[in-house]
Amino acid sequence: MGFVYAGLWFFVAVVLFVRFRSESRAVLPMSLYFLFLGGWWTANEFLSADLMQHPYVWIVRGVSAVMLIFCMAVYYMERKNRSRNTEEMTAEEKTDS
Repeated sequence: MGFVYAGLWFFVAVVLFVRFRSESRAVLPMSLYFLFLGGWWTANEFLSADLMQHPYVWIVRGVSAVMLIFCMAVYYMERKNRSRNTEEMTAEEKTDS
């Protein structure tokens, strides 16, 4: 079953990079994160050590937490810039009238 998850993570990474790389600055790091997850699940299937148990699982949790914080920060900054740009466009439309 682990190979299914690994394949899924690799597929998501490729789709994100190929299809959505122009959507946000966070897509490339997210693609790298999903590549990491695919590699982790693949390694878990081949190694005798269980990478989904203590203490190895904390590595995945730490990387996931860092990615979550990073993506939230990028989303917040892009949303803030987008609202600032719409306010500037609205102000320009008012002065043109």
